[in-house]
Amino acid sequence: MAAGYSALPTIYDRWQNLYGRDYTTIIFPRLQRSLVRCRVPVGTMLDVASGTGTLAMKMARKGWRVYGIDASPQMVAEAMRKAERGPARVLFLHQDMRQIRLPERVDLATSMFDSLNHMTTRRDLLRTFRGVARALRPGGYFMFDLNNERCYRRLWTQAGTMEHEDFTLVLQSRYEPARRRATCFVTIFSRDGDQYSRSGEVVEERFYPREEVSQLLAQAGFRIVERQDFNFTEAPEVGNIKTWYVAQRVV
Repeated sequence: MAAGYSALPTIYDRWQNLYGRDYTTIIFPRLQRSLVRCRVPVGTMLDVASGTGTLAMKMARKGWRVYGIDASPQMVAEAMRKAERGPARVLFLHQDMRQIRLPERVDLATSMFDSLNHMTTRRDLLRTFRGVARALRPGGYFMFDLNNERCYRRLWTQAGTMEHEDFTLVLQSRYEPARRRATCFVTIFSRDGDQYSRSGEVVEERFYPREEVSQLLAQAGFRIVERQDFNFTEAPEVGNIKTWYVAQRVV
């Protein structure tokens, strides 16, 4: 999705809150544990596909100086609005993750909530990995998650509806194992008094096997330090539907 989301940004945070906890709250302890294990001191960081900026601002409150990039101008606008009430140590930029341009190199890069799965070709994922490597100082770390195939087979093969007082969200998903491609058709019915307006997005993602991710990271100049499947939901029966990666830029 080169242009990023256009309909989801204005409701994104409210949608996430319908699950009880936003993803930043869920993933932050895992990120912190990896930072401690790798002995990464507080410094400068890049959040790739930063969305509405929740993680970027949380890290800024911990003392990090943060750059957040996103391909969606609407997401960047939402993040900037939130940043007006938050810490001053974060700068949001409208950038495609395949074409990262920062004014300085950083110590840490992150990318959460399966954002990298949006790169639906090997070439684009490799371009992203190489861009992150260029943005990092030698020895810097890249911490990210990816949806694994269990996630797509379990969660991207069904339809669902979510109700908020301001909108109704309809999700219709499908997964094509032969192509390793997942598609979610998102329809949003936004409420304004007694009137509703309709908008939508098409979310496309790709599953990348561990071996493929490892090869692409190596080509981009990284070595894998940590890799672990995990379940971020409160439903044990779902299983380990995501994979956590910690990669270090080879000096």
